[in-house]
Amino acid sequence: MRRQRWWLWAGWLLLVSAAAWAPAPVAVGTDPGPNEGGEPYAGAAACPPGLYGVSPGNCQMVGSAAYLATLQQQGFTWARDDFPGVRLPLTWLVLPDEHTRYAWVTAERLRLYSSPQAAVEEHDKPARRMGPGFMYIAYNRSQRVGDKTALHTTAGYWVSRKAVEPVTPSTFRGWLFPEQPPTRPFGWVRFREVRPKATPGFGAWDYAPYTLHRYQRVQVYDRREVDGQEWLLVGPDMWVEESRIATVTPRSAPPEGVPGSRWIEIDVYEQTLTVYEDNRLIFATMISSGTGQFYTRQGVFQIQRKLETEDMRGAFTADKRDFYYLEDVPWTMYYDGARAIHGAYWHDGFGFKQSHGCVNLAVADAYWLFQWAQEGDWVYVWDPTGATPFE
Repeated sequence: MRRQRWWLWAGWLLLVSAAAWAPAPVAVGTDPGPNEGGEPYAGAAACPPGLYGVSPGNCQMVGSAAYLATLQQQGFTWARDDFPGVRLPLTWLVLPDEHTRYAWVTAERLRLYSSPQAAVEEHDKPARRMGPGFMYIAYNRSQRVGDKTALHTTAGYWVSRKAVEPVTPSTFRGWLFPEQPPTRPFGWVRFREVRPKATPGFGAWDYAPYTLHRYQRVQVYDRREVDGQEWLLVGPDMWVEESRIATVTPRSAPPEGVPGSRWIEIDVYEQTLTVYEDNRLIFATMISSGTGQFYTRQGVFQIQRKLETEDMRGAFTADKRDFYYLEDVPWTMYYDGARAIHGAYWHDGFGFKQSHGCVNLAVADAYWLFQWAQEGDWVYVWDPTGATPFE
């Protein structure tokens, strides 16, 4: 009997202690406040993750629902890929002559001979001699002479195979917009690898564990300037420096100075080329324009001549150290004196300035533009920073 009373007294004491330590009840839908020891949304229902056109009134937008709402405001649609364009097919990588191949002159000087025998023996008196400099040849066949090889250039000469190194044109291509243009800015990654950050600026070490790769196409959802540096939002929590992306901002009307609804636009700061027809963006790609003192000047021009191939050579410095010789430059369109838009088979550096003033395109892009463009079409060249001269 005494043992039973002891257990009753012990149970009663435990109940009293629990009641003393229990928190005060909170009414559903009230916020006890930060100083009252409760959670901010205690008793309130949280909205389930999802997309809401308007703010719901029967739940709290917190956690995953709040994060998704923020992304929705920034323009993310959760579609697999809502970009309206299509990449230019590789079938557009066409040369004026299907038998033409290209080679970089690795010898100090280019020696051209009238016969394959003379080329492989490298006689002291070639038919032509050029260089030193930046030189490429175009050839259409090869011939064995003993254990050596000579290449026949499209200009009708022969060159020793050991004096050159064959090259393959870049397969980079821009994007077509056959049905509708993009509604937001977009662009391409310029550098080999770019690690995005969860926040703009260099204040936090919050780099992603993955990288964006060169020539990867991205869309721009937001811009923000932090410490004098502009940052672009190219995906959920994916901020990158503006200089890492060659960006295109679509227009809906001609720029100042262009009288028609059909024009080619060249942005020498972003290193992009866009094509408009009926005031609508139909094609966009990256370029390489003039660098340093050989800049691609700003202005409004018109296409003057179209040539399927063109040999280009020149030297502008007093010591001629900048001499260049390029055979069979494909799909050339002169628009500003000696400056032209043309294909470039000798490099894969699109997105960066590196020409003597011309506008370099990948061969596939140049062929598409050559087929679309007409003599007299407007060419608008500009630099949004204003740093590039007009003359």
